[in-house]
Amino acid sequence: MNQSCKYTLRRNAAIGAAIAIVTASSAFGIGASAASAATDETAAPSSTTTSAPQDATTATTDSDTQQAAPDDAPADPAPATDPAPTTETAAPDDTPAPTPAGTTTPTADPGTTTPAAEQPAPEASTPVTWAEPSTKDAPIVLTATAGQPFSHTFTAQGGDGPLEYLFNPLNFFPNNDVNGWSWNEQTGVLSATPKSTIDGPALFLVTATDLHQTAKQYVQVDIEPGAPVGVTFGVDSSDSDVSWQVDADGTIREYTPGGTGATVVSEVPATVGSSMTLAGLAVDALGNRTTPGDGYPRSTVTSTTASDGVVWDPNWSANTVTFSEPGTRTLTVSEGGVSTSFTVRVSEAPAAVAGIAVGVLPADETSGDRWGVEGDVITYYPADGDAQRVDAIPARQGDRVQIRALAVDADGQPVGDHTDLTFTSDVASDRIEYDPEAAATWVTFDHASPHTITVAYGDVTSTIRFEVQPTATTVVSTTRTPTASGTLAYTGADESGPLAWALGLLASGAGLLVWRVRRRLG
Repeated sequence: MNQSCKYTLRRNAAIGAAIAIVTASSAFGIGASAASAATDETAAPSSTTTSAPQDATTATTDSDTQQAAPDDAPADPAPATDPAPTTETAAPDDTPAPTPAGTTTPTADPGTTTPAAEQPAPEASTPVTWAEPSTKDAPIVLTATAGQPFSHTFTAQGGDGPLEYLFNPLNFFPNNDVNGWSWNEQTGVLSATPKSTIDGPALFLVTATDLHQTAKQYVQVDIEPGAPVGVTFGVDSSDSDVSWQVDADGTIREYTPGGTGATVVSEVPATVGSSMTLAGLAVDALGNRTTPGDGYPRSTVTSTTASDGVVWDPNWSANTVTFSEPGTRTLTVSEGGVSTSFTVRVSEAPAAVAGIAVGVLPADETSGDRWGVEGDVITYYPADGDAQRVDAIPARQGDRVQIRALAVDADGQPVGDHTDLTFTSDVASDRIEYDPEAAATWVTFDHASPHTITVAYGDVTSTIRFEVQPTATTVVSTTRTPTASGTLAYTGADESGPLAWALGLLASGAGLLVWRVRRRLG
């Protein structure tokens, strides 16, 4: 038969079929050999070589209750006249196979027999556990040190086979982990060489599993800083928009407003009377803060210039250093048992701008005529006469003139440079060009009309009026009054004053040279 059934069932069915065939042969004259052949095709193998012939009384027995003869019983001899050959069949081993532990021996009833593949999986006998319990609110705490290799092996107990360890970071994403955490799911090893303490401790959920059951453990790894190596701090100056950052090794990084990054410099500039604000933090070799606490720690500052004043401001948790005299000095900032030094160069403070000294020279510079401008007062300095006030500087259409100018303090001393000044004209066609070789500005007049050039240094301004005549028009020279002295003629200001002195230098062409020499020597 093609249907799958147990061996005992097949054997009983075969014997019943043989009995039915023998009974039928008595009625229709079919010989015992045919019945024996049919029985050999269907009967299960046994210890006998042929089927025994059945008598009439046996044939009337109900086949459903007919029991198979014992395997070791001798078979009835076949009739001598039966010519049909018998088929020799090897007897199978009737000894039942050992029953696997944990399984149920199937019964002969096909309706209740369950195939082995459909048996339920055995239940685990040994649960997976951790030696030390933990929760999300009360994790196991481990400690790592920044810059030092860290490794910890997680080991759970129990299970019905090898355990695997699954690691789930709870407060960071592995793809942006700055500390480089890694783990091995087969060995349960968690490792890293952490770099930063800024993000706080690393939190993990570690799950041990034998693929049937699991146990969870929550872990917190605190990252402590390494040993302090120096102090880092920022520097802000009272007279500059520039700021600086000093690293623990003394490197100074300068940041300008609107800049794209830091520039490494050798010193921090300052002026007499200005002050600097700074507060230091002790750090390890990786820049991690080493002094515990949330507040800014108390730091100290010392200067190699004794007159510099240092004051600690508890409200801002910072030191303020005030510079009382010019010169180069070294400031040392200390905190947390370590210190870092840097260089400060203090120069004389520039005086306030009192005015703009302006000198105007003709383009050819052959006539020797000069004009000086103080505010909106114009003074003419002829090559061979006395100075006198004029309303405007004469020029011709197409001419260009050279303007030399500097901002000066109340003593007539230059403040800043020519490039600190701005030049504008009320006539749009005027061409204004800076000449770096002459440290002066050239103005070319393309239009014949009155022109006003304004020179400005911040809020301080000076105006220069020009009267530009057409080329065909003869320019009338200003009346000159000869004088025997080399002093300035009346200009509307005190001739002996500092501003008048600066104007005289510019008018003589020596002012810028003196200023440039002073800058080189200073």
